[in-house]
Amino acid sequence: MIREQSLRQIEVRRDDFVVDVGGGHRPFWRADLVIEKFPFDQNLHRDQPMRFPRVPVIKADALSMPLQNGGCDLLFASHVIEHLSDPKRFIDEIKRCSRRVYLEFPSRIRELMLSWSFHKWLVEAHGSILKFYLNDLPQLFGPFFHEEHDAALGAWSDARHEQLNQSLYCFSDEIECQFPKETATELVLQDSPRGEFKINFAKSINRPKYTLREILAFAAQSMLSPSFYSRLSRLGQQSLPPLPLPDVVLARLMCLRCRTGGLRRTGNIITCQCGAQYSEDRGVFDFELEIQCSAASESNCPN
Repeated sequence: MIREQSLRQIEVRRDDFVVDVGGGHRPFWRADLVIEKFPFDQNLHRDQPMRFPRVPVIKADALSMPLQNGGCDLLFASHVIEHLSDPKRFIDEIKRCSRRVYLEFPSRIRELMLSWSFHKWLVEAHGSILKFYLNDLPQLFGPFFHEEHDAALGAWSDARHEQLNQSLYCFSDEIECQFPKETATELVLQDSPRGEFKINFAKSINRPKYTLREILAFAAQSMLSPSFYSRLSRLGQQSLPPLPLPDVVLARLMCLRCRTGGLRRTGNIITCQCGAQYSEDRGVFDFELEIQCSAASESNCPN
């Protein structure tokens, strides 16, 4: 697949500690740890229970990650930043805890096609500058691309990954954030040709080379009933517990109450010398900031 081929080009050294934020069931191939805010929940963006990857997973918020300062060599976040209420705070967290970063997010074309309600921002990269436009784009195509999102559209989208997505890979401290006054709709109207300036594109058909797996999926979806195809597509997707949290990963984490390391694990509890405790649920340690703050005085909780 084109996306996987492009991700293989990211420089990762043998001893790098790599963290995937929001990796869900398909984390970055080299991830040593996945930080996931909704490890067990189904929502609009994930209509099936999460199938845990075979890497350690912790529950935490991207805006307050329990990673020590400089504790991460590469932070990978694919299709996360457009969801966040405060993306600048996420970038500050990235700068605090990582040396390099790879960010991926929908392009303008993809946002116009799908116009998800849960994407708060249209994000555009200009070198190492990220521009965040408040996403007020209308759903021009209604439910079409959602209700008709079958195997063919999935393969079509993958073949055009570079057109439908943007990415930024750089040293973390190089990133700058800008929040233009224009909304996403104002940007699109400003930059898109209209009237006599519209372009008459050549009438040619660009047929990408589909893989054998994609061709078989097309055939199966065409010939099988929707219910049978749905059951068939879920074969081999049974949920497995995430890998246990190893000591080398624990040593990279910090307490969210006192902002120090030195965490210790006893059974299914991680404790800090300040008294904070982080419990385990189905193999996932819970580092949600709000949970810890409920047990501490407000003055001890980070802002």
